[in-house]
Amino acid sequence: MNAVVTAADMAVKNAGAAPRARLRASFTSAPPQTVEEMADRIEELAAQDASARHDLETGIASRFDALLRIHESLGRLHACATPEELVAAAPDEICRACGFSRVMLSRVRGSSWVPEVLSIVEGADPQADDFKAYVERATIPLAHMLLETELVRRRLPALVNDPPTDNRTFKEIVDVSRSPSYVASPIMPTRRVIGFFHADRFGQDRDVDEADRDNLWIFAEHFGLLFERAVLVERLEKQREQLQETLARAAETIDAMCRADIELVRAEPITPPPRPGPARSATPRIDALLTAREREVLDLMSVGATNVAIAQELVISDGTVKSHVKHILRK
Repeated sequence: MNAVVTAADMAVKNAGAAPRARLRASFTSAPPQTVEEMADRIEELAAQDASARHDLETGIASRFDALLRIHESLGRLHACATPEELVAAAPDEICRACGFSRVMLSRVRGSSWVPEVLSIVEGADPQADDFKAYVERATIPLAHMLLETELVRRRLPALVNDPPTDNRTFKEIVDVSRSPSYVASPIMPTRRVIGFFHADRFGQDRDVDEADRDNLWIFAEHFGLLFERAVLVERLEKQREQLQETLARAAETIDAMCRADIELVRAEPITPPPRPGPARSATPRIDALLTAREREVLDLMSVGATNVAIAQELVISDGTVKSHVKHILRK
C-alpha cells in the first residue's frame, strides 16, 4: 500500500532526474573549456536541483492537502447511521475530497457489476441525465478480460487513460459516460470485493493521473472499513431488539404467574378408570348338551382311547360305552 500511495510523489521526484543526469555527465563527456562555461553549467545544475526540490515540495504539500480532505470526508461519513446512508453519501464526498467531476459507486452481486449511485458536480456534464438514467437500469456481467473483473481478482486500483481504445473497458458505459480517462478502485471490507468506485475529471482542463488513482484507493479502503462497521452495528441493533422482545415476553409470563390467585381448596382424589379384568370364558355349548358321564367318555375319546379302554377306565360295560358314544355323536 505504501508503494502505491507514494507513486505520484516518486513521479514528481523523478521528473527532472534525466536532465540533471545528462548535465552532470556532460562535465565528464564534454568538459567545460572556460571558467565562464563551468560557472554556467554549475548555475544551470543548481537551478534544476532547486526546481526539482520545489516540485517535490509542492507535490508533497498537495498530497498532504488531499489526504487531509479525504480524512475530513471520511469523518463526515462516519456520522451515517445506516449502510444505505453511507452508500448514498460516499460519491458526493469523494468529489468534494478529491476534486473529481463524477463518481460512481457500484455493487458486485454474484458475477455482475451493478452501478448504483452516480454523483455529478453541478454543471460538469450537460448530459448528466442520460448517464444517470443508464446507471439506474444497468447490470453488467463481469466477463473475462473486463477491467472490473480484474479489479475483483487482483484487488488493486486502475488508471484508464483512453477508455474508447482500451480493450478492458465496457464500451456501452464508455459511450454513455464519454469519459476521456478515469480511475477505478475496488471496495473490499475484507478480502472479498463487494463493489467499485469509478471517478473522472469530465469537463476539467486535465485528465486523471496516478495521484487521483491513489487518492481514490485510499478513500475506497477506508470506506470499506466504515461500511463493514455500519453493517455490523445494524446487525447488532437487530439482535438487541430481538433479545429485548424475548426478555419482555418472558417477563410478562413471569408477572402473570406471580399475579395469579392462589386458593385454599381440598384436592379431590382422582379415581382412576376401572381396569378391564380378564374376560370370563363362556361355558362351552357342548357342556350344556352332554351329561357328566358323556363328557367323561368324550374326554377319553379325545385322547384316542378305545371303547374297551374307556369301559375299563369308567368301570362300565362295552355296550354302555357304545351307547354313550352314540348319544354323543347324535348330540
